[in-house]
Amino acid sequence: MNERFNPEMLQLARQFRGLSQIALAKATGITQGYLSKIENGLIEPGNDTLFTLSNTLSFPESYFFNQDRVYGLPISVHAYRKKASVPQKTLDAIQAEMNLRVIHYRKLLRSVDIAQELELPYLDVEQYGGDTEEIASLVRRTWMVPNGPIKNLIDFVERAGVLVFICDFPDGKVDGVTMAVKGMPPCIFLSGNQPSDRMRFSLAHELGHLVMHRQPRPSMEDEANSFAAALLMPRKDIYYDLKNASIKSLAALKPVWKASIAALLFRAITLEAITKTQGSYMWRQLSSMGYRLREPSELDFPHEKAILTTEILELHMHELGYTHDEMMSTLGIVASDFRDLYKVASQEQPKAKFHIVK
Repeated sequence: MNERFNPEMLQLARQFRGLSQIALAKATGITQGYLSKIENGLIEPGNDTLFTLSNTLSFPESYFFNQDRVYGLPISVHAYRKKASVPQKTLDAIQAEMNLRVIHYRKLLRSVDIAQELELPYLDVEQYGGDTEEIASLVRRTWMVPNGPIKNLIDFVERAGVLVFICDFPDGKVDGVTMAVKGMPPCIFLSGNQPSDRMRFSLAHELGHLVMHRQPRPSMEDEANSFAAALLMPRKDIYYDLKNASIKSLAALKPVWKASIAALLFRAITLEAITKTQGSYMWRQLSSMGYRLREPSELDFPHEKAILTTEILELHMHELGYTHDEMMSTLGIVASDFRDLYKVASQEQPKAKFHIVK
């Protein structure tokens, strides 16, 4: 092989499998000290060691010679971690999955151009005096979103050139993460292990970071939440729906606005459609009914699907003639990971959200 062994790929593979150095050392029979030196770039593994690492971690040997950069998690995740007590092991696994997907799509996008239909505006929250309501309104107007509920938020976000990935994040502690790196479209990673209403709010929250934040700030998580609420439930459209609301009326509004009862209640309080006293009473009602933990399943609605990332994969197979084996070789993954990460099953021809680069 002409390329040099990339120690960052070893650490990425180990974290993707949820293994510590100690656990990998036990699984391979390689001492932790030796593994540590490999990961720190002090030594390169010999052929036998590389073979063992490849087999144990279920990554082809060629993967370890990938020269892509590895990126850390954005500051918003670390801010969230302080509130939610997310274990470092969980963050490592999330970071690894995000990086692997970015590596894969950096390769795939060499052959396709995304036909971006909508502008992704940057509206600095400081310049707008922290007015997230106005920023959300501007995004809706920029995208020409019809009044009322957004029927499919993922569709709008993808049309603005953002890659959306539905992921199997561990522990259910992190709902969404945004990554914007040079040479790639912005990427939003959403946990698929959350109710559909929460996933929509998570997507709107991450969109808020892309639109409003270039630098970290202490209030960025609250600002992203406020933006998400205003984007999904605009004041002028929802106020009278929320006026003097009850738990029963909010439950009826959930499938209409595709927002949780809790999000609708919080919005009603924020917009002063109900009094603080009414709001406090209704929060207690939600708790006593068990709805703070899980809202009634009969009110659930289908999850929105990320289409663009799947279509890019399918274009390679349908239009460019890649076999599954060739796709796995290109991405540097084994069959089980290809299936679990991307779930490619459709045999339909992809629709033209992109074109082949000639």
